[in-house]
Amino acid sequence: MNHNLRKSLSAVCIGAALTVALAGCGKTGDGAKPSAEQPGKPASKEPVELVIYNASNSGATLETFLASEEGKRITEKFPHVKVKFIATGKGTMPQEVIASGEKIDLIINSVFSFPILMEAGLLFDMSDLLKKNKYDLSRLEPTAIEFQRQLANGGIFGLPISNTAVALFYNKDLFNKFGVPYPKDGMTWDEVYELAKKLTRSEGGTDYYGFATRYPFMFNVNQLSLSYLDPKTNKPTLNDDKFKLFIDNFTRFARISGNEKATTDSFSKDQKTAMMAFQSGNWGFDSWDAVSLPYFKEAPGIGPQVYATYMNIASTSKNKDVAYEILADLTSDEYQMKKSKAGSMPIVTNPDIIKAFDQESGKFKGKNVSAFFPAKRASPSTRTKYDDLFEKKVQAAFNDISAGTKDTVTALREAAEAATKEMAAIK
Repeated sequence: MNHNLRKSLSAVCIGAALTVALAGCGKTGDGAKPSAEQPGKPASKEPVELVIYNASNSGATLETFLASEEGKRITEKFPHVKVKFIATGKGTMPQEVIASGEKIDLIINSVFSFPILMEAGLLFDMSDLLKKNKYDLSRLEPTAIEFQRQLANGGIFGLPISNTAVALFYNKDLFNKFGVPYPKDGMTWDEVYELAKKLTRSEGGTDYYGFATRYPFMFNVNQLSLSYLDPKTNKPTLNDDKFKLFIDNFTRFARISGNEKATTDSFSKDQKTAMMAFQSGNWGFDSWDAVSLPYFKEAPGIGPQVYATYMNIASTSKNKDVAYEILADLTSDEYQMKKSKAGSMPIVTNPDIIKAFDQESGKFKGKNVSAFFPAKRASPSTRTKYDDLFEKKVQAAFNDISAGTKDTVTALREAAEAATKEMAAIK
């Protein structure tokens, strides 16, 4: 995803994401029987223009949105709605859009764009609207709702419309070439580290790498529910033991002799990397498979955080009922079943919909797709407007630790001090 507000990640496609089926999360409503479709009270079918603002992808256009699964669905189900589309970027940051007088109706965003949207006053607590329409939130991926509750102090700013699968992907050809058994579901990071050492080698003048990932991405879905700032004290957590544990886990892979140059591109493009912890994508070759993301022995059985795309009704909207109808439809069982059969992982917990995954597309035929569905996800991290600042400092510390120029304690202490100083200047 080309985040204008969060530039550390790339290649995350909104609307092509995957999610997990979990139970839990309380219902929103007045005790009414849950509805599988959540249609609510039909809004007016009079022609209406809806302004949709993509807060996390500066490269998005009206054409690309209308060509997406969600865009096609809106066009099909809501022919009376004319979409006007704005993407974040130069001159269209949240505060600038507000200053222009534009009345946004729906916002597409990721976890990273919420802080600036909150600061701009663009988020709207949908709680009363959901209650009025007897919307059952327990149908949706529970930690995605937990994230919304966390942001809105118990309210709901939006609903998840898509998610991304995160797993350990591996190249079967390289495991076969070197006679190493394939990875298995339920492995620990320690076990994967030992595998990476066996698969990092040079043969016939070609360098092969055991393991690759990206630090920022792994932090964004981290299984220890780490945040850069303690939400209670607003102080950095970089010196905490859990943070050091997390950093040490990934820097050790970079310190394997010969594995220093491993990248996610070397898995997909060059096919010289045996394993990659990352999000699902098109790898350009067929001999790959996946197992569940390895877990920390200190947090056994805990999978990655949900990495969802959300859609929110804006506080400026004059068409909140129509906007709600669209959200209800995009999260309905009927639409989610259609997505699931087409090979896009649903964001509802209905087991029948989960079971229908990829039945019609065959995009993942023969692959271990159960790896995309952790039995338990980590609770969401707290997001703040200072996250970009901290990420840059921790990325530098990560590089120093990986290169062996600084020890973990020193690198993280200096990162925390530098980030705190800059944070004070911003305040």
